[in-house]
Amino acid sequence: MRWRKIWSREYSVQYCETALHALGKQSSHLLPFVMKHQLMLPSHKNELCYFEEEEEKKFVGALVEHYSSSKEAFAHFVKTFYSLGEEYEEYCLSVRKKNVRAHSEQELLDLYLIYKQKFLDYTCILWAGYLLAEYWMEKGIIGLTDDKVKEALFRPTKKSTVLLMQEEAAALKKDKLEAFWKKYQWLPCLDLQNDPWTLDDVRAYVSDITLGQTEKGLSFEEAAGRAGLTKEQIAMYKMIKELAYIKDVRDDFRRKSVFYIRDLFVEIGKRLGLSLTETAYLTEQEIVEGLKGKAVPKHLAVKRQEGFLIYIENDCIVVIDHAIDAKLKRMGFKEEAPHTKELKGICAYPGKVRGIVKIVRTVHDILKVNRGDVLVALTTHPDYVPAMQKAGAIVTDEGGMLSHAAIVSRELKIPCVVGTKSATKVLQHGTLVEVDASRGSIKPLS
Repeated sequence: MRWRKIWSREYSVQYCETALHALGKQSSHLLPFVMKHQLMLPSHKNELCYFEEEEEKKFVGALVEHYSSSKEAFAHFVKTFYSLGEEYEEYCLSVRKKNVRAHSEQELLDLYLIYKQKFLDYTCILWAGYLLAEYWMEKGIIGLTDDKVKEALFRPTKKSTVLLMQEEAAALKKDKLEAFWKKYQWLPCLDLQNDPWTLDDVRAYVSDITLGQTEKGLSFEEAAGRAGLTKEQIAMYKMIKELAYIKDVRDDFRRKSVFYIRDLFVEIGKRLGLSLTETAYLTEQEIVEGLKGKAVPKHLAVKRQEGFLIYIENDCIVVIDHAIDAKLKRMGFKEEAPHTKELKGICAYPGKVRGIVKIVRTVHDILKVNRGDVLVALTTHPDYVPAMQKAGAIVTDEGGMLSHAAIVSRELKIPCVVGTKSATKVLQHGTLVEVDASRGSIKPLS
């Protein structure tokens, strides 16, 4: 089998398990085709998600046909996305309002299982949005050479929470700081083990905020005219713009929901004799058995934080935290070696910059980034914004014109190259490089 890397994230067992099931048999009520061959493996405190190439092609093809083959099909997808996202968030908020400390183990289990189902359904449609956006972005980028046209055609239909928050922070008065914190404290909650913002975190974020000079870009109509788009192409780019916004708002639903549901997992952890983070590294079956009185494998919850392999076998989740390379070899997994001759990617925002490379693989690495550095990351998400604001340029392994790095860099007016595939492996931390984002190239100078 040939495997293709899809993304890298700092996810726990709880999230990875749901992400795998979200494309499998458990989500067949939402999918036209289910995936059987997918896995996640550890690398530098991240989990790398891989799909089997041939199966992925069939899956994406079926997804595109089911959810975007017509105006009506896409409207159905959008409606389903928002419906499941709102339902997931509302349920988590309702649980947060309960006094879970007074609940019995059975009552906690009931709340947990309902949560997992709503999380699963939302993750399925979240995956669909992500894969549809990637597919149509690749279709849409073909033949476009004018950066201003590309920016307008790929600009999301609305500004994301991160961009609105930046604008609000830049104009924030000191007496409004606490209200700002309460409004956005959920933003860092990528997964259960990620803590919400403290008031001090927000104070530091606001003090560092810098926005690029606002410049009026082309309107969609102007860009469409300049590119000579047909009626069918205009419809396609309107869909791409909606998918670009969905790629942003999907994190709002998830991060708010993770923030709201934390109290439930804290209480479950207490009943099992675990911390919140340790609880996040248990499988669903282990949590269910623990709440029913069975001994919980605390040592596994601790060990898995160093890295784990996770996949589905016979409809069951398998988690391995040792001898991972040997298991991958038996599964026929082989990772492609990075290309080192020339490092190139997609220009998300033009410009030429020289700076020191700072490799950012996890949210804990963002403190390494100083003003003017070249931030090199697997991908970026809202937690990286404070470091992105300082960067002279941004380079990512993953992503395209609709990625978080691309959208934020265009807002901040910072040169950015995305989709290099191997920048974090080829470039060395602390070395000098030249980023010519207009050409999509990165050249080491030392």
